[in-house]
Amino acid sequence: MGKVSLVGQNLLGRYRVVRPLARGALATVYLAFDLYGTPYALKLFPKGAEARRDREHWVGQRLSHPNLNPVLEKLDLEEGPALLLAYAPGEEMGRWMLRRPGQARALGVFRQLLKALAHMHEKGLVHRDVKPENVIVALTDEARLLDFDLSGPAREAFKKPLRVGTLPYLAPEQVLGQSPGQEADVYAAGVILYWILSGELPFVGEPEEVLLGHLQEEAPPIPGLRPEEESYLRRLLAKDPKARFPHAGAALEAFPF
Repeated sequence: MGKVSLVGQNLLGRYRVVRPLARGALATVYLAFDLYGTPYALKLFPKGAEARRDREHWVGQRLSHPNLNPVLEKLDLEEGPALLLAYAPGEEMGRWMLRRPGQARALGVFRQLLKALAHMHEKGLVHRDVKPENVIVALTDEARLLDFDLSGPAREAFKKPLRVGTLPYLAPEQVLGQSPGQEADVYAAGVILYWILSGELPFVGEPEEVLLGHLQEEAPPIPGLRPEEESYLRRLLAKDPKARFPHAGAALEAFPF
């Protein structure tokens, strides 16, 4: 993104940009207010990234669920292509967990994540980057899944092997560069559930060790789980996509906690 910043600007005579909310390799998200004081998130992409912006807009326009953050409008700015998003008040799930909310509340947030993914999967879409950083939890414990930058149709054909996603949450098929189906989101949700229950990620270490863990190793058992809970978690984290729940709706229906 270089040194481009929208802070302090009045865009299109409609939106006043206040501060950055998040900076990533692919885009920067800002907090902005309209003329009536309504807050929004404004996502700025690098110049020339219209196709990626348009893709995220295409995905967002097909979604409507209280646990998914709405994508509202495409904007063409001098600084680059942008998206206007609903502002999701709260904090990333990882930071929220540092407040020690308790397992019952954390499992409630996890159920909301499954509901969000179930809606995406019903629409034939896959998120491809499910992780705590992409889940915002409000003071009311309401959760929203956001960031559809890598999302697209399930099993969309890749022209060549392409590893998309975030290392600790990659399904084995993503590690191999295969086009992920909805089972990949189920696996990533399983990693998050393991983290909620144990306080640790199932596979840690150097990047090569984490990749091998996803491909070859079983996650260490978590003491104290009931047999049905252990079986459920193992199914989420199965190496073979066909051994997992086929989509988040099935995982939600079977949720034993």
